[in-house]
Amino acid sequence: MTVLVVGVPEGAELERLRSRIQSNPHFQVISHAQAPAVALAHARVLLPDITVLALPAGPGGDPDVLDVFRGVRALDPPSGVVLRTSAGAVLGALAARAEEGAVHVVREGDTDGLMRALRTIGLRRASCDPDEMP
Repeated sequence: MTVLVVGVPEGAELERLRSRIQSNPHFQVISHAQAPAVALAHARVLLPDITVLALPAGPGGDPDVLDVFRGVRALDPPSGVVLRTSAGAVLGALAARAEEGAVHVVREGDTDGLMRALRTIGLRRASCDPDEMP
């Protein structure tokens, strides 16, 4: 499964996140972008299976970040999304965005939660057969 990481600055945090994601051989980080416009351009070209989207300002933060969320969900096929929130973020508005198997909310630092979300999205996508759809 291919993974696009959005909103995590270059440096140690990005490297930790990348190495944790790639510790499972089924997931490969294919790109990362800090700026929302660049992230959407990467997503449109690369069509990632999963987008890990950092929300450092919490659910009411930068509206451009929510545009990235809507943009990757509008791809064909839509990218699964892991919304990565800060440890103290209130999840009220974000919880409503979670969709069964396709969108997950994970707190920053919850590496087990991140891997569970990636696996859930991966299993859902791997079992999706467009020829079987009505």
